[in-house]
Amino acid sequence: MEYPIWQLSTLGGGFWIALIATIHVYVAHFAVGGGLFLVLTEQAAYRTNNIHLLEWAKKHTKFFLLLTMVFGGVSGVAIWFTIALLAPEATIILIKQFVFGWAAEWVCFLGEIVALIIYYYTWNTMNRRDHVILGWLYFIFGWFSLFLINGIVGFMLTPGEWLQTKDFWDGFFNPSFWPSLVFRTFFSAACAGLFGFVTATRIPDEETRMLAVRSCSTWTILGVLAVIVSGWWYIAALPAPQYEMVMLKSHRVAGFMQWFWIFSLATIIGGLLLAIRAPKTISFPLALVVLLAGQGLFGSFEFIREAGRKPYLIWDTVYSTSILKAHMPTINQNGAIASAKWAPPELKDGITETNWKQAGAFLYQLECSACHSIGGPMNDIRKRTAMFNTDGLDAMLTGMGKLNTYMPPFAGKPDERLTLARYITEELNGTPPSDPTERPELAAVEPVEFGADSSEYVLTAWCARGAGFYAQNDTWTLLPPSNTLRAQLILRGPGPERVLEDVTITYQVEDGFTGEPLSGTMELNEESKRFEAKLAIESRMNGAYNPLPVVALEARDTAGEILATAKVALPTSDQMGCRNCHGGDWAEGTSGVDSATVEHILAVHDRTNRTDLADRSGTIECASCHDDPIQGTDGKDSRLNLSAAIHGIHAVYLADREAENSCLKCHPVSTLRGQHDLVGFVCTDCHGTMEDHAISLLKAEQAQAVPGADRLLQLIVPRTVGNQDAINPRTPWLNQPDCLTCHVDFQAPETDSAFNSWTDDPNALYAARRDEMDSMGCGACHGSPHAIYPASDRDNVMPLQYMDEAQAFGANGSCAVCHGEPMDDAAHHPGMGVE
Repeated sequence: MEYPIWQLSTLGGGFWIALIATIHVYVAHFAVGGGLFLVLTEQAAYRTNNIHLLEWAKKHTKFFLLLTMVFGGVSGVAIWFTIALLAPEATIILIKQFVFGWAAEWVCFLGEIVALIIYYYTWNTMNRRDHVILGWLYFIFGWFSLFLINGIVGFMLTPGEWLQTKDFWDGFFNPSFWPSLVFRTFFSAACAGLFGFVTATRIPDEETRMLAVRSCSTWTILGVLAVIVSGWWYIAALPAPQYEMVMLKSHRVAGFMQWFWIFSLATIIGGLLLAIRAPKTISFPLALVVLLAGQGLFGSFEFIREAGRKPYLIWDTVYSTSILKAHMPTINQNGAIASAKWAPPELKDGITETNWKQAGAFLYQLECSACHSIGGPMNDIRKRTAMFNTDGLDAMLTGMGKLNTYMPPFAGKPDERLTLARYITEELNGTPPSDPTERPELAAVEPVEFGADSSEYVLTAWCARGAGFYAQNDTWTLLPPSNTLRAQLILRGPGPERVLEDVTITYQVEDGFTGEPLSGTMELNEESKRFEAKLAIESRMNGAYNPLPVVALEARDTAGEILATAKVALPTSDQMGCRNCHGGDWAEGTSGVDSATVEHILAVHDRTNRTDLADRSGTIECASCHDDPIQGTDGKDSRLNLSAAIHGIHAVYLADREAENSCLKCHPVSTLRGQHDLVGFVCTDCHGTMEDHAISLLKAEQAQAVPGADRLLQLIVPRTVGNQDAINPRTPWLNQPDCLTCHVDFQAPETDSAFNSWTDDPNALYAARRDEMDSMGCGACHGSPHAIYPASDRDNVMPLQYMDEAQAFGANGSCAVCHGEPMDDAAHHPGMGVE
């Protein structure tokens, strides 16, 4: 925020730091270990009077000088130049905090330069004793240089008590100082052997060549083995957050860890092969291969170590975006563009439709370019966001740095976040803006004729689920299609009677739909005094999306005579919006989850939970691991139930959004179709905002000490109440909003929110509840949940049959449908519209 941005695209994303630093640091370790190797080799040559070995030491010194002093010095300056441009905030802190440490290191480096130059130029002029002393001085200067740099580099990963004290020594002798120093010392020794191979394999004298090569092999093999042991100590010594990031949270570490072992084995095997007597023509190329393997070994470990520092440049102080953590609240309040001193002047008045591309490009450079490139080799932003549309990427940016702490949180206002998402998806990826999913236009269904004067019976029906949503494909099942059809048969008259005996009620799903069963006989639920049938019908009619198949019902007596017929809509929908964030497209037409979407869902699950779902064969069923009352699975107390897990995680990413941008990004747009929808109510009026809804589910899991509930609750801020304590816990599908919260004593609503007042048990759910006479189900007169009469044309097929009006049974003097005559009293519950 305080400094200009070095705008990079293809070679952005830390490419230059990664390239320069890994090579420089490899050579820098050689500069330390190679100094010890040189002086010990010189002493060995004197001790054995081996002139060939001494001659090799002289030549190796030249190679050593050119590589460590010339190339190492230039690449060291290149590192300072690069980090000053790409990470100025962190660089300033390192300079200010460790100014005397840097001064001491530069003194040591100057000592290295002077000692090595004199050492190289006095091979033939200085006496042996003084020359050896000079060699040891070089090594001592080099090791102390490593000692000083190690403290500063380790501080960036594990600042320890410095975070509280800001004391030089607390930062320098940080928690990883000693294991890191041992690790780097051993790696320096391995580097001495690795670089020694380059010149040792070219010694003309065969006996001396084998002696030198085997000496290099010893340094290399023992050094690598010591690196492996000390590297494990190094990782194990990390504080818990950094250790967890390396070993548990960062999915990228697994790949680097695999390469670390591959390169370690390759380096050891290469060292052994070089120790075997081999022709000179073979040894030198092999030496170069082993040298590159050593580079791979060190580079992979450095990437592992760097992963522990994410999402910071300096742990808990400066994010990888070069934004100070302490400045985040102010930036979020004022906006990233307003807080950036070098923002384009054209953006100071806000983001408009004319400047959004410029704003998006600037926000990308400010918040993404430190780690991502555009079409380049390092973390290509296009590839990593290809599955998102604008809304999906906006959601990802909302949750960034919360569940997945590998990346820092977005800094700025919501409109800036949306602009960045739009810039990446529309401008960089060419993804068109997502059109809102429209409700399908469904053909109305002709109701059954009803003779108000001649019919003896009324057959009424409703469904347990008013939306019936499901999500599945051939390899994955979140929720299968399922709904329960319920019906009651009434013998009409002044004292209507429920008919429960000597009657059979059958059903037939509308032609063109698939699922099972498409027809059958309903069973009597004696406890609830109603007939029921469980159906799994898919939401396609002759291949076209249709979330409201109509079911024809017939009631017959024991003689087979038809007593009554009726039609009712059976809600079912696979128009789940997983594709909005997980990529892919509709599986068929305008609904369904396709294979690309499922692949990304499973990949994300594997990455965040360290599972292997994507590699398994067969169908992955979420309810096999997570309890789900609607699917009848329980007993898996070690994991969050399915609804708590889904809503808890998505609440992190869909925070601060209204219903149309949270609930309906996932659930079908046809979910709410009835009276509440007509008067302007939305999902959140009953179920609460995404955050509050998730909190209610997670609190029930927290009370049962289910792992994961606490972590998610820490990331979710309630929207409509002051704190989480005010939200009542609930079990999904069993504790739902209570109608009587708003309709107190069945009267007109006294409030516009039913959130936080839950039904006590399954029998108190709207679709299962009965009237005050304990005779009629609420749904028998009012329709299915989410589709309270009047609703859509297809939902209204039943009230239109009996009243020629889309209204609740009993409304506006329609009690005669069952009673055969008008009623003066509200028998079923107060507030009925009787005459």
